[in-house]
Amino acid sequence: MSTTLLITGASGYIASYMISPLQKRGYTLVGVDRDGGAPSELDRFVRGDLTDPRVCENALQDVDAVLHLAAAKGDWGISRDEYYRDNLEATRVLIEAGREAGVEDWVFYSTVSALGPSHESAGEDAGFDPINPYGGSKAEAEKLFHRLADDDPEARVLIIRPSVVYGPGNPPSTNIYRLIDAIYNRRFAMVGPGQAIKSTSYIENLLDATFFLMDRIQHGVQTYIYVDEPALTTGQLVERIYKLLGKSPPSWHIPLSVATPIAKISDFAADLTGIDFPITAARIEKFNRSTNFDASKIRKEGFEQPISNEEALRKTVAWHLQHEYGDTLSSDV
Repeated sequence: MSTTLLITGASGYIASYMISPLQKRGYTLVGVDRDGGAPSELDRFVRGDLTDPRVCENALQDVDAVLHLAAAKGDWGISRDEYYRDNLEATRVLIEAGREAGVEDWVFYSTVSALGPSHESAGEDAGFDPINPYGGSKAEAEKLFHRLADDDPEARVLIIRPSVVYGPGNPPSTNIYRLIDAIYNRRFAMVGPGQAIKSTSYIENLLDATFFLMDRIQHGVQTYIYVDEPALTTGQLVERIYKLLGKSPPSWHIPLSVATPIAKISDFAADLTGIDFPITAARIEKFNRSTNFDASKIRKEGFEQPISNEEALRKTVAWHLQHEYGDTLSSDV
């Protein structure tokens, strides 16, 4: 008898990679999303907002397990209230409806942003220290799952904290997409010395890690960071993208002391016009902030990263060139 799995955020980027492999693993799949089209591979799809108990009740009919991917995420145009509504309140309503429906198995995609930035490699035991509403709302949602497990000894909860998720098909709003696009179109300027460490999660590696952990889910709450190894600095990441595009990286950089005041003018213009300009003070600060995380826990349990950082970035840049510009990688890469 197959397990019926509900995927929230079923029209999103991560779900688009997950649906087919989950079907091959024997799951009957139900999806729910308030935006986007209904993926044709799903066995059932519910359109609606997870903060509506009726939507959750409908989506959870005859469901055995939940993969909770739906979230508000972005670095522009989303208010604090929207983050907490979509990431915390929606999770609260979903959990309550799931308990009523008798769901015991939960997989929740949280984020390393719940821990806040770190120059030293931070693991699962690091305390919550978010610096933005995205990380804060995800941290509070994690606490809801801990309460669920405390109240229900039969509950099995898997919390996965990825970092920057990227790969072929990346939405234009994501960091790696914008970086490749800016370098290709000669709109990139290196701000800061490029020494910030950036943990990333390539989409195919993240999926393999998710399935590895789902096969080992246990009663209570298990929390895992997933990031690729080794982590790269922003300078290394930029240099590799330049090389893949057959271009020479800049030999100079703009000091933060010069770039930040200019970016604040852009922020002011964005507030006036409602336009998401590519350069903002928040993005400059984020680019120069280390996000270094330790995923040794899952590796000690036997997980092996299937795709190297070099190959992951090569596949991502190749997709970007082909689908956005009808171009190909340099022949000598």
